[in-house]
Amino acid sequence: MDTPRSTLKRKPSEDIDSPMPSSGPPSPSGNNSDSNNDQAKVKRVRTTIQRVSKQKTVSKLIGTLTNAQLINLVNTLVDSHPSLAEDISNLVPRPTIASVQPYLAALETKMQESFPYTKWGPGRDDYSFNRVKPALDELVENLVDYTNHFTSPPEFPTTSFSFLHIATEFCHRLPNWDNPANNEHKSNLYKSLADFWIKAIQDASSKLEEGKIYGQMTVQEWAKNLEQHNITSQGMFSSAIEEFKTKLGWIIGIHTPASSFSSSLSSGSPRPSYGGATPNHSHGNSGSNHANSGSNGSNSSDGAGSPYQSQHHSQQQLSQQQQPQALGRNAGLGFHSRR
Repeated sequence: MDTPRSTLKRKPSEDIDSPMPSSGPPSPSGNNSDSNNDQAKVKRVRTTIQRVSKQKTVSKLIGTLTNAQLINLVNTLVDSHPSLAEDISNLVPRPTIASVQPYLAALETKMQESFPYTKWGPGRDDYSFNRVKPALDELVENLVDYTNHFTSPPEFPTTSFSFLHIATEFCHRLPNWDNPANNEHKSNLYKSLADFWIKAIQDASSKLEEGKIYGQMTVQEWAKNLEQHNITSQGMFSSAIEEFKTKLGWIIGIHTPASSFSSSLSSGSPRPSYGGATPNHSHGNSGSNHANSGSNGSNSSDGAGSPYQSQHHSQQQLSQQQQPQALGRNAGLGFHSRR
């Protein structure tokens, strides 16, 4: 008698090996997840490409700008977004003498080119002054700003005195005007530079107290430059010279701060300089004493007649350093150290 199939027991192996039938169509969730990930990756790549492309485009646009246009662009951005000012200041490298000197020279050229043309050459009347004044103001303002920068920490005295020499040469070359009132730019710049010289002298002296050592020839170079500037400006740096003698004079053999520069300079006369010095009547006899000094002593290449050159007491206890070439020597000083 046959037994019905529904009552037969299945072997355990059949339960294990037999796959369970699928209950409906396969779920599309897995495929959708992969598709979404692919789309996100494509979107990120596309965004990155667009951003890089925009950066390259901006870089190319900036690369075509002149310095003046680039400065104007940065100023406009800072005006629109004041918070950028600090970031830009932190990112911009500190100015150096090598980077600033060509910029000041360009401003000087701009000033000279702003003179109205006449068949007699550059005029010195009020009309010419009004034409030149904007460029003159820009040059003077930058000279003051950069001199303040180079005579402030962390600049070392050698850098400070090198730039002071350059800045003072620029001041000598400023034009003199027929109207004395128009010469205030030059006169005021001389006064500011004299204060910066004193500031640099005091800073150098304070570093001596901290243990710094300056070579005798280096200090002598500073002294000769300052002396010649005082002659050219007709005594505008007399106070700076006295400060130099008091603070640093002993390094080059000036042991008596009370010794007079005026008597030592009486045999010298100023070297010619473009634009000359503006007579300053407000300084009393200080300028006239130097202006009336007589012969050609200071025009000699070794600076004869100078108290800095006349005292060469060897100081073996001081380390000797290589004399740095003074920047701006091509402006016409032409001094050489006496060995």
